[in-house]
Amino acid sequence: MTRSLIAALALFSLPLTACRHAAPSGEQQMANWNARHPDAARDLCVWVQNHPAASQHFFQWDSDHPERAREFVIWTAEHPGEGINAFVATHGAWSEWDWISETHHPAANAFMAWVRKHPNAARDLVNHPAGERWASHHFGC
Repeated sequence: MTRSLIAALALFSLPLTACRHAAPSGEQQMANWNARHPDAARDLCVWVQNHPAASQHFFQWDSDHPERAREFVIWTAEHPGEGINAFVATHGAWSEWDWISETHHPAANAFMAWVRKHPNAARDLVNHPAGERWASHHFGC
């Protein structure tokens, strides 16, 4: 290729790259979660207000174990009518849930009810690292 052809190709490609839109940041994607799921956001805030100690434990656990948080949400959505005791029984290797289920049993079942009421929002939320914690800090909970 001649230098003039290379230069022409380079100039031609500039408008294409300049028109690309940057993907939203993780922060922006989370802010969009609230707009996409306003009822779920409101209900999550109510859960946080009703269970402040449990929510701190849940959100810390979500931060520390995002892959398990996704599994918990998926399991909860796919097992309607099953409570925290059934989850603990099927996830015996998750020792942290023994303590959560004993100490925050009503809160765990209430969170599971939130997941079942808003399954798409819950899945969307746990697909972001520490999404639940972010939501609780940014939506006035």
